[in-house]
Amino acid sequence: MAGIEADQIHGNKSQNARQNALHAFKTGRVRVLVATDVAARGIDVSDVSHVINYQAPASFDSYIHRIGRTGRAGKTGMALTFIDNEPNN
Repeated sequence: MAGIEADQIHGNKSQNARQNALHAFKTGRVRVLVATDVAARGIDVSDVSHVINYQAPASFDSYIHRIGRTGRAGKTGMALTFIDNEPNN
């Protein structure tokens, strides 16, 4: 897919697999890291340029936590959120 390396972290992955994926993202080996809220807590990565929310968070605090991954230490970043006007099923 477009030659963009990606990985994921989520609660069903082992801690070792999550650490490996995070390390690959931090070192630039993968350019995209997909994370659930459960696994994303505590991620500290410099120079994250974009955070894309595929689903709107349930609370304002969760939203702030998610988008806080970008634009750190006086740097700029962009946060995008997809919102579907259809009710959840």
